[in-house]
Amino acid sequence: MQRSKNGMKLDDLRTLIAIAQHGSFRAAASSLAIPPATLSRRLQRLEDTLGSQLVIRDSRNVALTPLGKSYVERCQPLIASLEAATSEIQDCSHDTPRGALRVSAPVGLLTYQLMPLFNQFLAQYPEITLSLTHLSNQQHDYSPEQYDVAFRVGQQPDSSFAAAAIGESQRILVASPSYLSQHGTPSSPSELEQHARLASVPEFEWALTCKDTNKTVRLHSPVRIAIADLNSVMQAAINGLGIACLPNYVVASAIKEQQLVTLMPDWYSPPRPIYMLYQRMGYIPLHISLFVDFMRNALAKND
Repeated sequence: MQRSKNGMKLDDLRTLIAIAQHGSFRAAASSLAIPPATLSRRLQRLEDTLGSQLVIRDSRNVALTPLGKSYVERCQPLIASLEAATSEIQDCSHDTPRGALRVSAPVGLLTYQLMPLFNQFLAQYPEITLSLTHLSNQQHDYSPEQYDVAFRVGQQPDSSFAAAAIGESQRILVASPSYLSQHGTPSSPSELEQHARLASVPEFEWALTCKDTNKTVRLHSPVRIAIADLNSVMQAAINGLGIACLPNYVVASAIKEQQLVTLMPDWYSPPRPIYMLYQRMGYIPLHISLFVDFMRNALAKND
């Protein structure tokens, strides 16, 4: 491979690191917010500069060569240190906090609990921008290189993120008054199986525990509606199409406005923790630390 006379470019090295982290050109390009063609061009330029092949490409897989893997392992800490030093100097050079926040969150949690707080934070710090391009609760789809802060529901695996518990998601059974007047009000899981269930994907199975006996019953009865959107499931319940099992923060307003009624108070769905995940090591830029502290304090007040 012919060696390029051009000097090393940091963007090219970041490209290689992203490919190593994501295992595909498309995912790496998405994480860097660049077109795949630009990513390929940067990788080729880096290989030309070094005079060595760093990535093995075929129609299905992307893998680093042994030399590419060794190069990433040695350079990645240096890039992280350089970016941290740059952020630290930028923080010190400005009186007003500024910077770009990259955040990931489940769409339901974002809509009903987080977004109002995000708006308050941005109003308080007008020089800080927020990017919310990934709305998911998947445990395997975040890294410090992709997002500065990620919000997730449920137990989290060990990772390079610090995990701060900021609340709980408690699913509750709800139905509209019109549905209950027409079909009756269930008082036990056995009666619930005779009703139309409205499920949020992938929560097809409902696990309900009795407060008195701690006995857990799992419901597998047919689902009338299955939607991968909590708000749509709630609207179906409000319209009298069946009984839903939804997070408390989603249905709180509808219950208060008497659009929905809670059912079977002696049975509950085990609560799931809500975590805020953020970088735990090295220098944390001021705009990120301000956001983390703001969200932790704001959510604590809401408990």
